[in-house]
Amino acid sequence: MNNGKIARIILSRILKMPLEQYLTYINKKTASESTQYGANPIVRESHCRTTGFPQNMGNGGRRPPFRTVRIVERKKKLVYARVVVRSGELTFEITDPRLANKVPLDHYKIPGNGIVALKWINTRNAFSKHILRNLLHYQREFWRSGKEVDLKPLTLKQFLLLYPFTYLDESRLSRLVSSLVVETPHGKLISLRELFPSKKRCCAYRIEEIINQNDAPLKDKDIRNLIGSEGIHLSVRTICNCRKLLSIPNYKQRLSHYYGKDIRFSDYVKLSKGQYNRIPSECGVYELSTANKIQYARHRCDVLYIGSSKHIRKRLLSYSGSKGKNARLKHFANGSDIFARCCLAADYIHLEKQLLKHFKMTYGELPKANKLGG
Repeated sequence: MNNGKIARIILSRILKMPLEQYLTYINKKTASESTQYGANPIVRESHCRTTGFPQNMGNGGRRPPFRTVRIVERKKKLVYARVVVRSGELTFEITDPRLANKVPLDHYKIPGNGIVALKWINTRNAFSKHILRNLLHYQREFWRSGKEVDLKPLTLKQFLLLYPFTYLDESRLSRLVSSLVVETPHGKLISLRELFPSKKRCCAYRIEEIINQNDAPLKDKDIRNLIGSEGIHLSVRTICNCRKLLSIPNYKQRLSHYYGKDIRFSDYVKLSKGQYNRIPSECGVYELSTANKIQYARHRCDVLYIGSSKHIRKRLLSYSGSKGKNARLKHFANGSDIFARCCLAADYIHLEKQLLKHFKMTYGELPKANKLGG
């Protein structure tokens, strides 16, 4: 294997490094000049004298010896840059000078291979700035709104045709954007890889927005008609695939658990030994479901009970014993597995009434194990 091929492989590995690993790599390669150029290692060692002990502790009154203490700085979520709006214009601030500065090669008295490593560092830094600078321009609507629906479809090949850069190809671009995390003007952390959405994903974002904007659950045919009025013509099958891409439930699933678009429940937890530690011990509302569908006045549904508590885990634990007072709930629990999901809320009593009201409007009656409400 020739030296040129080896160099390309090493550069590919450097481009793929997460920020933490890359900063460590920079520190290692620039260690001889770290003091002069202001490098800031994440882990450092220092010497300190132990204090606060009585003079007479069986050591002849001698002061405790010096000891080496390894001080590890608290880990934070490292981001490459923060995108900000300044004087109406989008710009970005790189969070660490080591990711922005060009290493002055002529200041380093090191062998040739060391100089090559410094050139790789300069190359990655130059690539990173070029990519982010041009993504600010191409996806400017997204940066300003913070909404994924404003993203425009973009491929790696298309980006390189629009914004070419020496030695930057599809392979290197793909490796680098996956390792760069930035903070949007709205405080959200995203990978630059997310700014290269496919046409299908962009359609999925629009479908998700249509679903969230409507108070009633929509069938895929209804979504096709609404999105078609905007000039986006998709088949029902494509809409179904787009929904699955973002894990959006189908019409029946949204209908059976519809309480309003602002209500967000946790994942389901089976009420069995060893699973209760997954249930929060905070205040909120909870919903109990069975493995089998129950026939209600208007639709079939697996929801059995909706309740609220100041301590959800303690309340659900009370259902597992023989002292439970809800005879209807015990009847269903004897013949089927019970699953729970929660929604934390400070005003949980009001939220419980709201959920029961929505349920009764949708199914024509209260959940089978509820006696009052709605």
